[in-house]
Amino acid sequence: MYYLIVYSSVTFANRIKNHFQNDGDYIVVLHTPAGLSEGGCSYSVKVKPAKVGQVLRASGEYGFKIKGVFRQTEEGAYAEVTL
Repeated sequence: MYYLIVYSSVTFANRIKNHFQNDGDYIVVLHTPAGLSEGGCSYSVKVKPAKVGQVLRASGEYGFKIKGVFRQTEEGAYAEVTL
């Protein structure tokens, strides 16, 4: 199970990925799946549950606006998580 943290730009998503690149945890940047983001194009970072808090804190420190956080269900769908 993973979480998607949605950003409005690929730059924000890549900067977060690069911030954590040396800690050995899995973080990947991807297009946000259709239906999860209002307003069209957005990018997400896909992280393990234990990494969500760290990514949210780093996003706040950088001033990156988060458009949403979604938890992957066992069926592979995504459910929004309240921040």
